[in-house]
Amino acid sequence: IRESVEIAGTGTTPYQWFDEQVADAACAFLREKAEGNPDRPFAAVAGFVLPHCPFVAPKALFDYYYPRVDIPTVEKDQPATIQRFRKLRGILDPPLGEERIRIARAAYFALCEYYDSLVGKVLDVLDETGLAENTLVVYCSDHGEMAGEHGCWWKSNYYEGSAGVPLIARFPGRIEAGTVCDAVCSLMDLGPTFVEAAQAEPIPASNGRSLWPMLQGEHPKDWPDEIYSEFADTLGGTPNFPSRMIRSGKWKLWLYEDEEQLPPALFNLEEDPNEEHDLAQEPAFADVREGLLKKVRADWDSKSVSAAAYEANEAHRTLAAWGRVVLPKCPDTLAVPPPELEADVELL
Repeated sequence: IRESVEIAGTGTTPYQWFDEQVADAACAFLREKAEGNPDRPFAAVAGFVLPHCPFVAPKALFDYYYPRVDIPTVEKDQPATIQRFRKLRGILDPPLGEERIRIARAAYFALCEYYDSLVGKVLDVLDETGLAENTLVVYCSDHGEMAGEHGCWWKSNYYEGSAGVPLIARFPGRIEAGTVCDAVCSLMDLGPTFVEAAQAEPIPASNGRSLWPMLQGEHPKDWPDEIYSEFADTLGGTPNFPSRMIRSGKWKLWLYEDEEQLPPALFNLEEDPNEEHDLAQEPAFADVREGLLKKVRADWDSKSVSAAAYEANEAHRTLAAWGRVVLPKCPDTLAVPPPELEADVELL
């Protein structure tokens, strides 16, 4: 909601503290691994929170980005689904002011650099311990951040800023540094990739495909260059707005199946990478639209998706309420951040 953009500024938050603990734990694991049995294969995941709202960042980094960030322009003709997205989250009428956008974007970019520095600590330990030469490292995320692009913030839509995620891999001697692959893929491809890289048996009934050949410079001729994404919002606890997106080569189409029946959106990412021109209602692209609509609706029941999302959110609320009352203990739970942690926070 709008408030989570308006709460922005400088200082230290529990999210920063949490990520520092994760980075330190990852470094300790790698050092222990190198000192124990460095030749034995291992797999490790370091899960970070940043960059995430509240957009509160270390002051030095914020001060660097504040005069440098741009203010995105917002196209006048937007898909109806995006107009609704902005309206429901309180950022359509009135839109956020330019100064509020500048502060939030400066803090967001500052958090990105701060997080990158934590990743750098982990990579440095890989180098120091000698593990780097025989370790595949993959840097990725679960979603993006709109950061004011198209007048949107957060995630929960299908613009590239939200649905597109970083995917960077490093493996000395196996992956050539600086190479770029434009294959359309998804996070479901990571599991099969790790399995093939480890020369293990394929994952049975996997929905993903291994990226390992492409990481080594090969592009399989039968690669489909087509993926799907799905989302069901649950604003206010009520299931609504089940949606699905297809990315097929240069084309992207998204569709919301709900009581309002808003029209789909269609973009040519090759000619319009910034997704500023919705082609869904253009007669010249009717065949493309209908072909993608047929695919996106195939084997997809929007009512079932909406019901499942509602059930999952109800379960989450129940577990959260239980946790607040019981306060269960777990040996892997991080300590509570020190109370003086946020003393330097200044909201702007």
